[in-house]
Amino acid sequence: MRNKILPLVVLAALLAFFPVPASAEPDEETLEADLVEAIEAVADVQDQVDAANARAAELETQIAETQAEFDRLKTDLNEYAVYLHTEGNLQTTNALLSAGSGQDLIDGLTFTGFLSEERAALVTDAGALLDQLEAEQSAHADEVDAAEEALKDAENAEDDLEEQLDELRAEEASGPGSDGGAPEPEAYNGSGDESCTEDDPTTSGCITPRTLHMYNETKEAGFDHYVSCYRSGGGGEHPKGRACDWAADASGFANEDASGDDKTYGDQLASWYVNNADTLEVEYVIWYRQFWSPSSGWRSYSGQDGTPAGDHTNHVHVSMQ
Repeated sequence: MRNKILPLVVLAALLAFFPVPASAEPDEETLEADLVEAIEAVADVQDQVDAANARAAELETQIAETQAEFDRLKTDLNEYAVYLHTEGNLQTTNALLSAGSGQDLIDGLTFTGFLSEERAALVTDAGALLDQLEAEQSAHADEVDAAEEALKDAENAEDDLEEQLDELRAEEASGPGSDGGAPEPEAYNGSGDESCTEDDPTTSGCITPRTLHMYNETKEAGFDHYVSCYRSGGGGEHPKGRACDWAADASGFANEDASGDDKTYGDQLASWYVNNADTLEVEYVIWYRQFWSPSSGWRSYSGQDGTPAGDHTNHVHVSMQ
C-alpha cells in the first residue's frame, strides 16, 4: 500500500495561516504562538517528506528486483526457444518413435507446448509488474517534489515569523521614542530621610520626598493627565510611596489600550522619564508591555496579564530610587 503524503490543499490552508496580515499589528505573544504552530507544521511536513522518500527508495528496490527477475525469465525463455528450435524436430521424432500409443504422443507434445507457454506467461507477468512499478515511480516522483516544496514553504513561514519576532523585539528594545521636547526637570538635591513622609497630592496617603519632587517636575514639564501614587497593600513601590501611575487618558485609567493622542502622551512621558532618569533618580519605568531600567534598557515586560492595567497599556508606571 502506497504511503500518502499530506494533501497539498491542506498544506496550503495550513501555511496560509502563518503570515501576519500587513494591516495587523502583531504583538509578541501572538507571534510566539504562531511561531510554535509554524515549527510544528515544519515537523509534520518533514515527516511527510521522509515518508515520501522512504516510499521512493522502496519502489527503487522493487523495480531493481523485478527487473532482475524479468531479465532472468526472459533469458530462460530465449534459451528454451533456442532449445526447441535446434532440437525440436529431434524431440518430435523421438516422441513419435517411442510413443506406445497415440495418447502418449499427444501427451508428450502437449507438455512441451505447456512449458513454452508457461515461460512466456511468466515473462509477460514480470514485464507487466515492471511497467506498473515504473509508472508508480514516475507518479510518486511528483509527490516527492510536492512534499519537498511544501517543506520549503513551511520553513520559509517559520523563518518569516522568526524575523518578525526579532524585529518586534528590536523595536520594543528601542523604547517608545521622543519625549516630545518636554523641558528638562530640576535635579533632585534631597539628602535626608527618603521614607514615606510627604503628603501624596493624588491620594490621602504618603510619598517620599524624591517621589514628590518627581511629581512636581512632571507636572511642570506639562504632563498633566490623571495620576495616582500611593496605594496601600500589595507589593512594589506604591505602598512605600515611591511610585506613581500616570494615566494615558486625561480623565483616568481607561479599561482599554491607549491609542492615538493618548498613546503619544504615554510614549512621550515614558521617554521623558528615561531621558531624565539620572536627574530625577528614577529606578524603573513600565509602559505598553515594556520595561526600562538603567541596567537593562528597554525590554519586553514579562509581568503582563492581558489587561490594560496589567500590561501597562493605559498608564505609565514610574518607580523612584
